[in-house]
Amino acid sequence: MKYVANPVEVDALRIESIADKLDDGRLTLKLEGGLVRYALPEMLSRMEPKVGDYFVVQSDGYIYLNPKEVFERKYHVKETTNADAQ
Repeated sequence: MKYVANPVEVDALRIESIADKLDDGRLTLKLEGGLVRYALPEMLSRMEPKVGDYFVVQSDGYIYLNPKEVFERKYHVKETTNADAQ
């Protein structure tokens, strides 16, 4: 049986540095632009992030980590039009 996924629009930031795990299992991530976010233990069960990987937020609010190679193969920068800017 074949399946097709709907196109998904995401916001994504590259991971610039990774701190030690906190006592509650979260991992502190410093993202491009100086933002700090936390990878929850559930997110870390799929992968252990590295510098250069991506912190991704889907348009429906789902948050996950994506390896650099996978992210850059799957996603491209959305081209904007004048209508998008308004």
